[in-house]
Amino acid sequence: MIGWLLATAGTAALGSVFPLVNIELYLLGAVSTVDGVSWWAFGLAAAVGQVAGKTLFYLAGKGGFALGERLRRRLEAGRRGRWANWLEKFHQRTEERPWWGLGVLSVSAVPGIPPYSLMCFLSGAAGLPLLGFLAASLLGRSLHFLIVAGAPGVLHWLPSALGS
Repeated sequence: MIGWLLATAGTAALGSVFPLVNIELYLLGAVSTVDGVSWWAFGLAAAVGQVAGKTLFYLAGKGGFALGERLRRRLEAGRRGRWANWLEKFHQRTEERPWWGLGVLSVSAVPGIPPYSLMCFLSGAAGLPLLGFLAASLLGRSLHFLIVAGAPGVLHWLPSALGS
């Protein structure tokens, strides 16, 4: 059981950095074929793994990596672009109302729209606190992966519930 949960968290962390690794497909396969591990445990393990991986994007946005600092300088040099204006507004609103920024991050983490990776980077660039980032991300991604992991059970249950 522990091995499957660690593998799920590891696959989610890997998939958060390398988009060719699709954690949703892995999760659907694992939930459908592995006995002895509940769907919600798989969902929570995927959420923890993905948030761990996406923390790298947050740290890059904070300038913790050369990539984040390079992008920040490029945004500051070209302040007239649409994304630069949006980042500036997001940063300003987040400074005025930190709960607003955490709420936007948490809500965007459920469907992944706007891209969750981008929101992680912007959260770091906007100065959201790390613990707030982790809590909001874990809440949203847990909901996302619990929906994905619970889908096979719902699809299996649905025909019998409809009387078919």
